[in-house]
Amino acid sequence: MKEAGLLKGERMPNTTLEDFKALVRRAGLTLTVAQLAEIYSAWGHVEGMLARIRAPMLPREAEPSHTFKPEYF
Repeated sequence: MKEAGLLKGERMPNTTLEDFKALVRRAGLTLTVAQLAEIYSAWGHVEGMLARIRAPMLPREAEPSHTFKPEYF
């Protein structure tokens, strides 16, 4: 189901198409128009993943698997 040019679950990239084309050229890729459109349509998801990777890490003790409770043993 299309809404405003996007399929359900799709995310609009923050990178403009022109900037994305520059990234592709800088990477040395030669893509067809169809390939470029396909990759660009997923680029919003890639940007989201990159943002999560670059987010500040939580301290190690925030992970429940790193706690030790001797009464359980």
